[in-house]
Amino acid sequence: MHEITEDQASPRIKQLSIFLENRLGALLGVTRVLEAQNINICAVSVTDAADHAVVRVVVDRPSLAAASLQAEGYHIMESELLGVALPAARVGGFRKLLTALARAELNVHYVYAVATHNPMGAVLALHVEDMDRAARVLVESG
Repeated sequence: MHEITEDQASPRIKQLSIFLENRLGALLGVTRVLEAQNINICAVSVTDAADHAVVRVVVDRPSLAAASLQAEGYHIMESELLGVALPAARVGGFRKLLTALARAELNVHYVYAVATHNPMGAVLALHVEDMDRAARVLVESG
């Protein structure tokens, strides 16, 4: 079962950002720690620079994952993302979501897909500048 927090009608997804040296096997080490605790990675995004990488992950048990990674010496940061389901059968759902946020003058910092068992469509994890306001805007816009 995924650990999520809920605020009104908008699910919040816990994200872990892991700071790694840009070296061979660094990401593999993270997966070994998570696998040893039977933690499933549901989404991953990697941003790299010359000497480091930021690995953003959504896992099924973020509290245990954070504790396990910190115990192994990894530097991590926890944050919340807004989880938004997009119906698979509706064309333009992502555009509608972005339009609603743009009309409310809310920037999207980043977005990526989350693997779920939702047969109705994709779930997107969004990091936006004002999570509470974005949640209200999206609920109001349908």
